[in-house]
Parts: sequence; C-alpha cells; structure tokens
Amino acid sequence: MVEKALEILLFTLGGLYHGLSQDWNALELAILAVFALVVRRGRAPSPRWLRIETWLAGFARRRGAVCWAAGVAAVAVRAALIPVFPPPAPVVTDEFSHLLLADTLLHGRVANPSPAEWEHFESLHILVRPVYVSNYFPGQGAILAAARWATGSPWVGVLLLSGAFAVALCWSLQGWMPARWALAGTVIAILRFSIGSYWVNAFHGGFLAAFGGALAAGAFARLRRRPGARMSFVLGVGLAVLAYSRPYEGLFFAAPFVVILAFRPGRLTALGPAAVLAVLALVPLLLYFRAITGSPFSTAYNLSRQQYGWPMTFAWAKPPEIRHTNPELKFYYEYEIDERMKVSSPLLFIQYLTFRLQEYWRFFLGPLLTACLAWSGWVFRSRRYLALLAGAGGAFVAVMMEGAASPHYLSPATTALVAIVTLAMWRMRERWRHGPALSRIVLAGMVVVLAGRIALQAGGLPYTQKVNFQSWCCKAAGRPDKAEFAEAIGKEPGMHLVLVRAKTDPYNFFQWIYNEADLDRARIVWARDLGDERNRALLEYYKDRTIWLVDPNPSRAVLKRLN
Repeated sequence: MVEKALEILLFTLGGLYHGLSQDWNALELAILAVFALVVRRGRAPSPRWLRIETWLAGFARRRGAVCWAAGVAAVAVRAALIPVFPPPAPVVTDEFSHLLLADTLLHGRVANPSPAEWEHFESLHILVRPVYVSNYFPGQGAILAAARWATGSPWVGVLLLSGAFAVALCWSLQGWMPARWALAGTVIAILRFSIGSYWVNAFHGGFLAAFGGALAAGAFARLRRRPGARMSFVLGVGLAVLAYSRPYEGLFFAAPFVVILAFRPGRLTALGPAAVLAVLALVPLLLYFRAITGSPFSTAYNLSRQQYGWPMTFAWAKPPEIRHTNPELKFYYEYEIDERMKVSSPLLFIQYLTFRLQEYWRFFLGPLLTACLAWSGWVFRSRRYLALLAGAGGAFVAVMMEGAASPHYLSPATTALVAIVTLAMWRMRERWRHGPALSRIVLAGMVVVLAGRIALQAGGLPYTQKVNFQSWCCKAAGRPDKAEFAEAIGKEPGMHLVLVRAKTDPYNFFQWIYNEADLDRARIVWARDLGDERNRALLEYYKDRTIWLVDPNPSRAVLKRLN
C-alpha cells in the first residue's frame, strides 16, 4: 500500500511538472513572480494613462455593437497575422477525418463507396467499409465544406467560427454580468483561443461546440428572468449545434439548464420551441447515421468501435477485443487500451489525474489566469451562478470519464469557464488594491506570450515543444513531409499511387493514409504498403498510375519512384 501511495505521489508530481513545463508557462510564472516582488516592495504600478479602459467601458454599453465588433476583431487579428503566421496544414489524424467528411459532403453525398482493396486504405478515425467516410459527427465537416465551397479554403470556416464564437460569447456573458465585464471576458477568450491556439490553427478545434454552449448558456440566463419563444428558439439552436458537434459533453453541460427551466414558471414557453427545434434538428442527424451504419440509432463511432476497437475511452464501457494484423492499427489499439486504463479503477483514476487535468488547465487557464481564481470563491457561493457552475461541472464530469484528455472535449463549457475567470477578475479588482494592476498584467502577459511565439516562428526559431498539438499558444507545426511530397508529385503529369511503408515507431500515430472522397478520380492516392503479394491486386486496379514508395521512418521521410 505504501508503494502504491508513493507511485501515486510521483505520478501526481510528474503531472504537475508536465503542465508547468509546457507551452510558455515558465514565462507566465516569471511575470507573476516579478509582479509579486514589485507589490511586496510597495511599487505596484498605477497606470492611470490606460484611459482605454474607460473608453471600452463606455463602448460596452452598446451591447449589440460590441458583440459584433468582438467577432470582427477575432477574425481580423488572426487574418492580419497571416503574412507571418500562415494558415495551418492538417497534421493530426482527426483533422484529416473532418476534411474527408467535408470533401464527401461537397460531392453531394454523406458517405462514399467502400474502396477497392480497402485494407490498403484503413486509417485512424475513418471507416472504409461498408462505406468510406469519417467516423465523426458531421457538424465540423459541414462548416469546412461550406467554407471550401464558398472560398476554396476550409480553414476560412475555422476562422469564421472563431468570430461567431466571439459574438455568441459576448452576448452570452452579457446575460451573466455587467456589459463591460462581458467585454473583458470576450477579450480574454480572443487572446486565449482565436490567435495561437489549435482551435483556430487546426481543422478539428472546439469553436463549433463552444458556440453551441454559448448560445445555450446565454439563452438560459435570459429565459430564467423572462420566458419567451425567441430565447427558447436560441436555446434550441444551441442544443442542436451541440448535438452535431460534441453531443456527449454537450448533454452534460446543457442538462442543468434544461432541468432548472423545467421546474420554473413558464416552462412551456421556455422549453417548448427549444424542444421542437432540437427534435427537428435530430432528424437529419439520424438519417446521416442510417446512411453510414444502416441504423439511425447506431453512430459511425459505434461502427468504428466494433471494427477497430476505438474510441474506447469511456470508463463504463468494456474494451472490445480486436486482433489487428496491421502493425500501425495494432499500435493505436494498444494506445487506446492504455488511455482507457487511466479511468478503469479509482486508484488509477487518482494516479493519472494530474496528467489529464494539466491538458485542460494549460489550455483554458495557465498560470496567469489561475492567479485570478484566488477571488473566485464568491462565484461558487452565489446562487445566481449555480446553473453556470452546474453546467461546467457536468461537462467536467463527462470528460473525466474519458481516459484521453483533449481540450476540445470540454469546449461546450467554454463560456462557463470564461465566465468564472472573468467574475473572479471583477471581484479581484474590487476587493484588492492591486487587483486592477494584476488584471492588466494578466492580459499583457498573454499578449507577450503570443507575440514572442509568433515572432520566433516567423524567424524560423523553436517556439514550442516537438510534440504539442493541443496548446493555447504554441501548437507544433508537425512534420511537413507529406505536404511536400504531395506538392512535388502534383507537379508530375498523370495520376499517381503512393505506397507508404508501415511506421516502426509504436508511438508515432501521425498517419499518411488519408485521401480525397472520390478515390478513383483523385490525382494522388495514398495507400498502405502491405507487401508484394498483397499489393499485387492494388497495383492491378491502379495500373494506369505512376507508382511511388514512401518510407516514413527516417527523420526525413524518403520518396522513391518505382516506375
């Protein structure tokens, strides 16, 4: 028992160290340390010259205009940085899956025919039989498809989602706090999520679910004061967005709002239109899954679990026993087993808790915003914010029941988390004479981190850890090998088939085998090299193509033409 207690202590300390050493948290801690030293010596700054705060407080009274301005600012700031901070290229397997879904929708269908020689095209988070499609819910893919159809770039959809979230967040916070503090919370969120984070610099981020959560929270804040069909409709839109993006965590987040409204006067007016809209929104979703799995009540997730064994992170779900012959799929299956193990017993839950918590803490808070939470006690004691806290708590319980830890899992509760930080900052400024100075230091510190990280990237210097794909400031760019090879092959005439050898590193889950929705018409097709005998039928099917071979195992992948 003593050995186990020591093991848990070491894991806990390891998780704390991992969280503090990632991103630029050391710089944030240094900023706080310098501020504490200055305060102790009685030299806390009193920047009366910051009259912009007075102007912003006045502007915040124009509630509608300030929300739209926040949305425009979120998009404009990131767009203005494009010359030194280019749009992202997909790296993580989830990104390729959402992009496949977008391409499928652009072909006017919800699923593609299973490819010939389908074993060569198996990869993470996609299905290749009985149909070829992403295994994700369709919300994010639909946004990417719409943006690509309208502008040619799916990333524009991500960028516009960041702006839509800023608008919805500002409006939502206005229902919970004074307008000037709603603006302050929105500024915090723009700095945190809309510039350097993987939510805006990848294709699988959390803005869509965060947008749905903001609508639900904002509508609830108004419905509890005065039930009305208009706000009920907004609540229904929020619930529908959550259903199409992150239904599991979204359900846990929104449930307290629905339950509280159900026991208040005017509940039919408050919930009736929302319920009707939510039910109507579910019909296309059920039809979507019927087209993939054959049953409206069986999701692509379920089919993926049956065929491949993942996702299997839920604590209450027994891991499926799957025997993979492909080594890369086997490695990932074993990874999923390890992730689920973290929640398989109370002791293991405690042992790995800090490693899992630090992922969420680094993304949503970090040292600077955590410093404000010392004044958050009154938020937890106030009945006014009970529903907001219950929603955040529900979403947190939901993600804690999942072994894997990714900040976008918690995205439905983003509004609640931003609200708690903002309310704590408000209290800090009122109750502590150095509170105004610290609040300015917190915002300035985030700007410093972002400016430094972007400057280093623009200068070609290291700005983050080698593997850091879930950061608020410092998302790793990833290896460019596939993109570079695709560009080089694309300059060659004709059609191409690229065989990719299996990776030998069991911890390298970044996949090459992702393709367009229409495999037969794609200029470049990426397929697994399964050996000469099993490749024979694939090469016969694609006999009119130029054949290439990629070895992804060296530090720089090697491309070779075979014919």
